[in-house]
Amino acid sequence: MHGTRSGPRVLLALTATIAILTAACGATASPAPSSASPSTVAASQAATPDPTPLVTAAPIDTSVPGPNGGVVVRWFVGLGAGGQPQQIATQTQFVTDYNNSQKDVYISLEIYDNKVAANILKTQIAASNAPDIIGPVGVEGLNLFIDQVADLQPHIDSTGYDMSKYPEAMRNFFKIGKGGATIGVPFGTYPSFLWYNKKLFDEAKLPYPPTKVGDQYQGKPWDVAAVREIGMKLTVDKNGNDATNASFDAANIVQWGFDSQWADNSPTAETALFGASSFLAADGKTAEIPDALRTGIKWFNDGVWKDHFIPTQNQVNSDLLAKGNPFSSGNLAMVEIHTWYSCCVNPAPPAKPIVGDAIGWAVAPAYNGKTTAKLHADTFSMLKTTKHADAAFKVLSALAASGPLATIYGAMPADETQQQPFIDSVNKAYPGAKLDWSVPTQMLANPDIPNHQAWVPDYAKSKAAWQAFGVGYRTNQSADIDKDLDTLKTTLQGIFDAAPDKNP
Repeated sequence: MHGTRSGPRVLLALTATIAILTAACGATASPAPSSASPSTVAASQAATPDPTPLVTAAPIDTSVPGPNGGVVVRWFVGLGAGGQPQQIATQTQFVTDYNNSQKDVYISLEIYDNKVAANILKTQIAASNAPDIIGPVGVEGLNLFIDQVADLQPHIDSTGYDMSKYPEAMRNFFKIGKGGATIGVPFGTYPSFLWYNKKLFDEAKLPYPPTKVGDQYQGKPWDVAAVREIGMKLTVDKNGNDATNASFDAANIVQWGFDSQWADNSPTAETALFGASSFLAADGKTAEIPDALRTGIKWFNDGVWKDHFIPTQNQVNSDLLAKGNPFSSGNLAMVEIHTWYSCCVNPAPPAKPIVGDAIGWAVAPAYNGKTTAKLHADTFSMLKTTKHADAAFKVLSALAASGPLATIYGAMPADETQQQPFIDSVNKAYPGAKLDWSVPTQMLANPDIPNHQAWVPDYAKSKAAWQAFGVGYRTNQSADIDKDLDTLKTTLQGIFDAAPDKNP
């Protein structure tokens, strides 16, 4: 989303052989793209508006066996990825192969335009005409249906679903339903880490950042203090002075050291380096500003207005920083961002790349000895209203085990044995970069739990409030950042108290 620090929900084509497609801009940082315009529009079913923005054929009757004689399980696609032509083709082939492989279950695939899919699903649920499975969908998308999705843990336990194949931290990642319900299983991941511009490090005669958690940098811990120190050395004014120089001209910066790009103007996302946090206290009803968040915001605020190694909102929007895509401009040395950014470092041909293959990957910096890397992740969820829970979980398990589906969605499969096609696709897009894939793998072991997109009461209104704060402190220098945070806390408490979906 150019013009703000909110990034596109992007998964663009990475190679000619494996298409990873997406829509461009959205209001969230979740890598859940909008669908393409539907190639066909089916007749409306009773529970949805007419005409339905439905890419596939209308759902079949679930009260009778499917064409293969199996129980019909409706799979609803559109809350995240799934609407691009190559994605539709892969999903359709998955369903065809699955339905032909056995006679117990028949998947009925429904793909809706991403721009209206959430409203359609709400309408279907209200009309008692809901699907059985939804997805792929990220944490933020699940917030809209937190009361409608089923706890999968009983099915995981009864079927012996193998959670051991996932990194330990990922096994608990989707225990984000009310009361700790498991509302998804690991599937597609988008870990975040540090991307850096090798050219700018070489020019500054600085060694590259570490690629292993726990390694030091120039004899010191690789932490946020080190990022600040080298970030200032990599921040340069028009006269060539860096931000550590007494002659540095903060009014005429041409190169910056660091930013957390496309963090959706979310303080919990931006400050995840300082530890996972939530605006919602453990009691499920009280607003709070955790120490990690307060400390992180102060660090960012000083980085923008005092140390100047982090760009202001206006600088982010300038031509120097590619009008909202700072790292791609070649004028930002380090950026914390997710794997899905592999879509957007270089512009589409015939435009000439600026950063090109001068990309390095490094592990996220630690704070107080702990590394935390914010995570985006997609999953499949089952609705409570399904009449065929066992069959639905069987389908959900098959979907979650599909590496080709994760790859076509632009995700790094949570299952390490399914990751190679995704790795190959990114490597092919950046043949000279020599990307270190141990970096994202390590970050999957250090996700932010609670996740920065986790549910709070009246999520949409709460998000608008913290986004206003996120834009505000980067646009104008605050007279008292602590006071501003306390004001945000008061605002959120009012929203929580009035929320229709608050915890009892």
